[in-house]
Amino acid sequence: MSKPPRSCAHAILLLLSLGLGSLEAQRSYAISGTLVTARGVIEKGTMVVTDGRIQSIGPNPAVPKDVPIISVDGIVFPGLIDLHNHLVWNVLPRWTLPSPVANRYEWQAMPEYAARLSGPEGTMIAKGAGCDMERYAEIKALLGGATSVVGSYGPTPSAPHRNDCVKGLARNLDVFSGLYSDQINAEPLQNEVFPLQIGWQQAQTIRDGLGSGSLRAIIFHLGEGKDASAAREFLMFKARGFLRPGVNIVHGVALREPDFREMAANGVGLIWSPRSNMELYSKTTDVEAAKAANVTIALAPDWSPTGSSGMLDELRVAVAWNRERHVFTDAEVLQMVTTNPARLAGVSDKIGALAPGMMADFVVLPNLGGPPLNSLLNAEPASIKLAVVGGTPLLGTPDYLQKFPGAKNIDVVTVCSQQKALNIRQDTGGDSWTQIDGRLRTALTSLGTTLADLSECAK
Repeated sequence: MSKPPRSCAHAILLLLSLGLGSLEAQRSYAISGTLVTARGVIEKGTMVVTDGRIQSIGPNPAVPKDVPIISVDGIVFPGLIDLHNHLVWNVLPRWTLPSPVANRYEWQAMPEYAARLSGPEGTMIAKGAGCDMERYAEIKALLGGATSVVGSYGPTPSAPHRNDCVKGLARNLDVFSGLYSDQINAEPLQNEVFPLQIGWQQAQTIRDGLGSGSLRAIIFHLGEGKDASAAREFLMFKARGFLRPGVNIVHGVALREPDFREMAANGVGLIWSPRSNMELYSKTTDVEAAKAANVTIALAPDWSPTGSSGMLDELRVAVAWNRERHVFTDAEVLQMVTTNPARLAGVSDKIGALAPGMMADFVVLPNLGGPPLNSLLNAEPASIKLAVVGGTPLLGTPDYLQKFPGAKNIDVVTVCSQQKALNIRQDTGGDSWTQIDGRLRTALTSLGTTLADLSECAK
């Protein structure tokens, strides 16, 4: 069973006003540096961004003379895509089981789970803290390199607009991505944590949507465990007619070679979360068999209570696992956090790669020397230099944020002894980081618990 690294002290909050012009007024800029593009690495490249999209990219693309060129000394990657998370839970501290269990139903029935996780989460939501929890978690995701996420704060039948606050920050592919329309809770991607509890009428609606194309993708949590009950879920999944293109399975720890062959033959994807699997069940999905069967695999962190704080943290777990087994090449690991999840989510024409016409979602990581992929596969906690969504810089080091024409009212937070600047108030209704953080700390303290750290720092 893997052990979590020592967590850093709670973030130290500061406020810095940079007083620059508005981002809306500056519709174009260019990024100059080492670019990891859809066609390979460009060591000294330039990427022109206009109205939130990549207009051109290459060794020497034409840059209009009035467009500012922002030079970066790190490595520019596509924004990472997290298809498996439970975002509002990520305000809660880590939870370590006394010993691994056989399936998810066992730990969900533990009194400790109710006391440490489900009880506080439910109380916080009931008290109206959902938006603060979501925003904190999205900043956590951005700090981990994710510009798109799944597992967002959703509506209820009695409160269909309670999650209007989800607009902005990271792209919420299951609630509001900004890729299709301005309407919230109408995304062509659906996320189901308990798919076997779906009624027959809803199951038929899902099958019809996948058949017509109105539903591009659906994510099912399935086979989460190592016993016969977890394995049997795949048979029930097939009986419901869900073995079809557009469907993706999260976890799949109980699945075996024949299951993966059936998945591949029917265009079903797999989302792998190794750290949480090891923490809860002492084993993870047989991704070697899944790869051999040609299943498309994405990597995601699950949630921070038993998984990783973010995508970069989960990458370190996967890279360490892979160095012992040599299942994936470095290029394949990159695909598992960029192009593969984009394909599985049905958005590969919009995000997941740096190419002309794609949305300007990208991150900059420190240059660690050697092949550029080293900077992704070996990134240290909280080392990210910049995270940009739709052309807007939302998080980065203060010196990087100052490079952009338009970042203002910047909040600065210290994480793992590193200062990170946040350009978020346009997406939080004007709330500062200090306000969001303070409200959460007060509410969680009243429940006898604490606010989780933004990142688990290196030992």
